[in-house]
Formats: sequence, structure tokens, C-alpha cells
Amino acid sequence: MANASKTNSSKSSDKDPCWKGYEQVGMKSKDGKQVPNCVPENKSSSKKKS
Repeated sequence: MANASKTNSSKSSDKDPCWKGYEQVGMKSKDGKQVPNCVPENKSSSKKKS
């Protein structure tokens, strides 16, 4: 029961694993596990310039 409350309270949005002001640009390997690669929004938006 403690595990269920921990996962629900740790993130405000289930579909966005990143902090506010960050966005996911893919996955990366950390300690042998796949985790979201979150970068600041202003850095990832610079790739979209044409």
C-alpha cells in the first residue's frame, strides 16, 4: 500500500516524467536502467529552429 501512494504523490502528471520546465527528449541508461532523458525546455527548442 505504501508503494501505491509513493508513486501517486511523487509526480503530478502521469504522462510527463520530467520536472516543471523540463521535457523528455528520449531515454537514457542510468545504473543499468532505462530512464527518461529530461532537458530544460529552452535547450531542446533550439533544435527546432529552421
